[in-house]
Amino acid sequence: MSRATVKKTGTIEEDSSTESESVVHLKGEIHSSRGDHDKERELMKDGIDALVLEGTENTGDYGVTEGWFQQAIAGMFYILSPLYVSKEILVDFAELQGANVYFTRESDAEVLRNAPLTMRVISASLYFLLLPSSVIVGLITGDYLAGAGFLAVSFSVPVLLLRFYNMEFNSGDQNRDEVMAQKIADAAEENDTVLAVVGAGHADGIIDALPKTLNVTYHPPEYGRASKEHLKEILIPLFQTFSLLLTLYLAILWIIVTLVGFL
Repeated sequence: MSRATVKKTGTIEEDSSTESESVVHLKGEIHSSRGDHDKERELMKDGIDALVLEGTENTGDYGVTEGWFQQAIAGMFYILSPLYVSKEILVDFAELQGANVYFTRESDAEVLRNAPLTMRVISASLYFLLLPSSVIVGLITGDYLAGAGFLAVSFSVPVLLLRFYNMEFNSGDQNRDEVMAQKIADAAEENDTVLAVVGAGHADGIIDALPKTLNVTYHPPEYGRASKEHLKEILIPLFQTFSLLLTLYLAILWIIVTLVGFL
């Protein structure tokens, strides 16, 4: 597909030529940014016909060989949950306006299934290597902080490796950016005004994959990840994340020690 006609907010020069009556507001965000969340609500005030959210529509069904991925992604999101700004308000606002709500994937299982077998084996091997290592570190050395760090890595690295591969190396209906672009294009075919909220790292790939006939306005993040505003926002959530991680790790150790004691 050719690059979509894009207007970017801010100081970037605008190109207003378009062949489509549908308007797409593409909002790139930092998922932990309240400033971006406020901007998204502001974009909805004038009314939209459709909301497209980066995320899953349902939990999905996992096969026998996919259980490790279900555990890894559940653990990762459980630990990181304090950092993420919920999109429930956006969904509620859209439904009050009578707007259609779309998600960019049916379930998180797509992340695993869209990757080639080699990458799935590598990621699974990392998970089964790192997860026991986190337990061993805690039991043998008594260094619970290091063990908790291993646990966080065992959850996140295999998942992020697959997501990175799907975004950077896959193509067509297995490439994350192209899949999201198609979801947005489909929503624009059926609705006049579309707000699409995606991670800022996906924005360039999505814009490149959108049809050139779409009238797209790109709204970048309100501030950077390392900005003072963002760091102030995530200070307390980071502490909550650390608390969840350490509590989960200690609970795992307690369960293992208790089970061994019964043997």
